[in-house]
Amino acid sequence: MALTDAQRSLIHHLALKAREILMAETRQLLEGVYGLYADGRLDPPEKLPQVQQEPEAGETYRRLDHFLEEETRAGFSRAEAVEQLVKETAYTHLNRLVAFKMLEARNLIRGTLDKGTDANGFKFYLAEHPDDLARYERGEADAAYRHFLLWQAGQIAQEVRVLFDPDTLPSRLFPRPRALKDLLALLNDPALDGVWLAEETVGWVYQYFNEPELQAAFEKVRARSAKFEARDIPSATQLFTPHWIVRFLVHNTLGRLWVHMHPDTRLRGAEALDYLVPLTIDETTAAEGEVVNRQSKIANSQVMRLAKEITLLDPACGGMHFGLVAFDLFAAMYMEELERAGEPGWPATPSVADPAEIPTSILAHNLFGIDIDLRAVQLSALALYLKARSWWQQQLAGDESAQMSNDGAHAAENRKSKIVNLQSNLVCADVTPLNGGHLGTFVREARFERPIYERLMRALWEKLQDVQQLGSLLRLEKELETLIEQERAHYQETPLFAGLEGEFEAEAVEEEFWNVISVQIIQGLDEFARQQARAGVDQTFFTGEATKGLRLLDLMLRRYDVVVTNPPYLSRRKMNQELQKLLSEAYPEGKNDLYAAFIQRCLEFAETRGYVGMLTMHSFMFISSYEELRQDVRSRAAIETMAHCGPALFEVGNPGTLQTTAFTLRKEPDAEARADSEGTYFRLVHEGSGDEKRRALEAALRDLRGGR
Repeated sequence: MALTDAQRSLIHHLALKAREILMAETRQLLEGVYGLYADGRLDPPEKLPQVQQEPEAGETYRRLDHFLEEETRAGFSRAEAVEQLVKETAYTHLNRLVAFKMLEARNLIRGTLDKGTDANGFKFYLAEHPDDLARYERGEADAAYRHFLLWQAGQIAQEVRVLFDPDTLPSRLFPRPRALKDLLALLNDPALDGVWLAEETVGWVYQYFNEPELQAAFEKVRARSAKFEARDIPSATQLFTPHWIVRFLVHNTLGRLWVHMHPDTRLRGAEALDYLVPLTIDETTAAEGEVVNRQSKIANSQVMRLAKEITLLDPACGGMHFGLVAFDLFAAMYMEELERAGEPGWPATPSVADPAEIPTSILAHNLFGIDIDLRAVQLSALALYLKARSWWQQQLAGDESAQMSNDGAHAAENRKSKIVNLQSNLVCADVTPLNGGHLGTFVREARFERPIYERLMRALWEKLQDVQQLGSLLRLEKELETLIEQERAHYQETPLFAGLEGEFEAEAVEEEFWNVISVQIIQGLDEFARQQARAGVDQTFFTGEATKGLRLLDLMLRRYDVVVTNPPYLSRRKMNQELQKLLSEAYPEGKNDLYAAFIQRCLEFAETRGYVGMLTMHSFMFISSYEELRQDVRSRAAIETMAHCGPALFEVGNPGTLQTTAFTLRKEPDAEARADSEGTYFRLVHEGSGDEKRRALEAALRDLRGGR
């Protein structure tokens, strides 16, 4: 379901008004109850009656004090820490409330917000929680309802912890009754009813919530000739990608890969691949006059694999719009594989034994995302959770008639039992680097027993200093590779010291030792995180940041069959000096804009003969300063298709200056195959709006399919 302009306008009003309410409420709560002021001053607890009288408020106060201490040690001022906490609290609660509305609309939870303290889900909760029932009966309905909403968040946190974790500091700063009442009035406006069923609502909430920072950042650049600082980059560079562009890119990367693996796929020509550009059939070479099938050559290079083995990354995922479209296509691929297993050209055993296992498998094996903004990661997790739960709901609805018998009821319950483990492969690249003392504490807590692991961890964390500027452009995996080679060279100079404490392990003499170090570091971290979770340990700020950093490394160590994204656009003249320097050193061919560097980075993330699909500014195709970038791309990839959109694709800013192109590349090591490749190009520069461009592309695709 696509949102109308009127519905997007309603979301815009909701996001900005809710932001205003939540940020004001959080500031008032911090100052009035906990004595924490905007400048970072914190009153002593004896001056704060509620902190003295209520154990819950006392615990929140202690956490606030600890939070300020750790943020200060991390290099932030107390005022910066307070402002960041206010924003994080506001967007966390807005994201949760939006999530509850979207879950309600899909009948995935009982009524939670729709009628406030008269909600159906709240009544069921009271029946099962006698303490809160007693509060409700004493006239403390607001307190009981607050506990209910936190309980509801805790239930969903078992599968989407990044957004719903009820134990975080923002969770404890819950909006008080008056603010919550105002928020519910906004969210329960009947005019918004259709909005909650649209997948893209998540992305628009994200874009509109960021709007004040976006405006402030651009005003600073315009009025004072300032540069965008690292903290400005998420707000200043995010644009919600039109749905048809996402389909065009996903269908011509992931979809094309599937067609090459399975030329007899029934998805070709169906809605699941309605934006797939028809593949060339037979082509004649002028030199020899012989008929060759270039697409067959490409197909033969794609080894058949199970659906669960195909991976897709969005390295600037925003609200995970690309992932949502890819989810639908992956689900169709799994279903076709399940139906056709055992046929010639198809695997003997499918990826899953039951369709009910498909969503879990997609989130666990197929989809990966990185973003520099925690707000984006939260909403991406929510979007994928809603997609998975809605897919299951549709599958289980088909079991209803079968549940009339005992056998049918047992089968339905068995399928429900497979709906588990919805944790997604999403990582926030905004990692706060650790100083020496805190890094040492983490290394000891994680019990990295091998000396080389600790040395690598300490050296790697020095490289993380740049992650808040570069995000997924930081080549963390290359840094680790270089560090390992340095350690290896040092060992080769002093092999007799292998096995001595503090030097090298005895196993260093073996080749395999050096090949698996990076994997073992990640596995050690994962086990550490699992042990903490099992023990119910509340991560400290620094342990959490270390864990986040290693999860980022894990995703960067992988290579992906498909990489798709709408990267940030930021020209060199608007970058701060540090970012300019980093890009010049790391991406000299793409240093003039963030999007250009991302073209190079996406090709690095792609497997050999993998696919890259991007929407970027079109300047790299024409101007002389990008000549070396064009040469770099052509030396590594073949252009498969392109929709040159030109101006007016986006309805923001100056439509004439934001000129774009959507294209797909195949990472091709064979120079002859690159030279022999012929792409399909669509010129959409004269259409005056995004909708006109969409209609023109769809008409061109129909003509191609019809042989015209």
